[in-house]
Amino acid sequence: MRERIKSTFWITLFVMCLTWPLQSAAQFPEDALRFATPGLGAGARSLGMGNAYIGVAADFSAIYWNPAGLAQLETSEFSFGLSHLNFGDEGTFLNNGTSYSNSSTHLNALGLAYPVEVRRGNLVLAFGYARQSSFTAGLSYNGFNTGSSIIQLWAPDGQLYPSEITIAEELGLAEADTATGRFVSPINGMLLQDATVLEGGGLDNWSAAGAIDIARNLSAGLTLTYLSGRYEYDLEYEETDAQQAYGTFPYDLSRLTVDEFIRSNIDGFNAKLGLLYRVPERFRLGLTLKTPTRFHVEEEFGTTAQSYFDNGDVLPLQGAYTSASSGEYDVVTPWVFGAGTSIIVRDLVISGDAEFTDWTQLEFDKANPDVIALNNDIKEVFRPTLNWRVGLEYDLSRLGLRLRGGFIYNTSPFERDQTSEFDQKYMTGGLGILLSGSTMLDVAYARGWWKTDRLSNDLSSRVNEDIITDNFLLTLSYRF
Repeated sequence: MRERIKSTFWITLFVMCLTWPLQSAAQFPEDALRFATPGLGAGARSLGMGNAYIGVAADFSAIYWNPAGLAQLETSEFSFGLSHLNFGDEGTFLNNGTSYSNSSTHLNALGLAYPVEVRRGNLVLAFGYARQSSFTAGLSYNGFNTGSSIIQLWAPDGQLYPSEITIAEELGLAEADTATGRFVSPINGMLLQDATVLEGGGLDNWSAAGAIDIARNLSAGLTLTYLSGRYEYDLEYEETDAQQAYGTFPYDLSRLTVDEFIRSNIDGFNAKLGLLYRVPERFRLGLTLKTPTRFHVEEEFGTTAQSYFDNGDVLPLQGAYTSASSGEYDVVTPWVFGAGTSIIVRDLVISGDAEFTDWTQLEFDKANPDVIALNNDIKEVFRPTLNWRVGLEYDLSRLGLRLRGGFIYNTSPFERDQTSEFDQKYMTGGLGILLSGSTMLDVAYARGWWKTDRLSNDLSSRVNEDIITDNFLLTLSYRF
């Protein structure tokens, strides 16, 4: 029977300390970025054209891309859309590759736009729902790690120990030497490590918008959006002494299991201003300005862990170690500046967009001092980005079809990612089918690919990821 080195263990059995988790409460710059980064947006027509839609914006989805484009609608429009995402990850950990996939299906858009009679020009109002982004993702990796262990994150060997008992001590994987005040934790590497990460959730937009002609062929628009959503993270992690490197009591570890979860409820508000100048049937030029979004995040997170030893011991004795806590904080996103144009040559529309975001202005707010201090890290790890998109649409009016294609290039906001392989790229295609004089069915497909990486325990245990996504979008619109 193992004995605790610190007698205070039995007094402090209920521990709510913020020890390590692989991904603790979303209090890292990367987590703020997750909430701030938009996805592929709303509307199958726009996606088919590579989302180069700021200078097109000729349907209900203008509420998302450029509200000034709503002024082009001469009749009311009802829009309904569905989206499906397949997420694929090829993770390489210690030269060992593992595949993982995840998928989700969601309502993409639902809304109504309708013109209002005015003496001159057009006034159009719109309201509805749009799916801004999906957090659907996942990762699986495994490999024999000779140089690190999760235990060293909990209780680094030789480092001064804190007043609270750590998870490593509760699991019998470290001792607190009262003579030196330092950890004794000799288990460090020579372990088979295996992990699965599952992520889900997304952000939804609930918007009201209006557009009006303020001069001949010039319209202005405004969208007010309430955002709400949820982020879910689940981790299953295991370390195994497959080669029996640790066979001496009391560190005769056989296997260590860790389960972890994060549940984040998110809400926020922003506004988008838009202008659209048009030369009918020839040319359009759009400009947009999106205000910072202030997200409020309420988060619950916890860890469950258990250690198994060669002699049959299982710690903790009373059952698996569990800790759970909660917190809340704000994330404030940067301003986003957009510009787009489209040229109409007979039956062909050619469009292009660019959006600028200075990610160094992303920040945490209304949080504890440790989290606020991360704003200094944000200045170091992020950079400004210029994303660009191009698209085209060819109208086969005799067949009642519209053929579309496009390309999306999203530059990585990380300062360290100096090569293009870390930038998100999407090839898109789409088809518009005129079902009747007033009903249009639009379908779109986007194939995305890029590289990224994350740390398992430390710099010696990096997981390199090749990500491929398949996005399908269907929109049915009815004008009346």
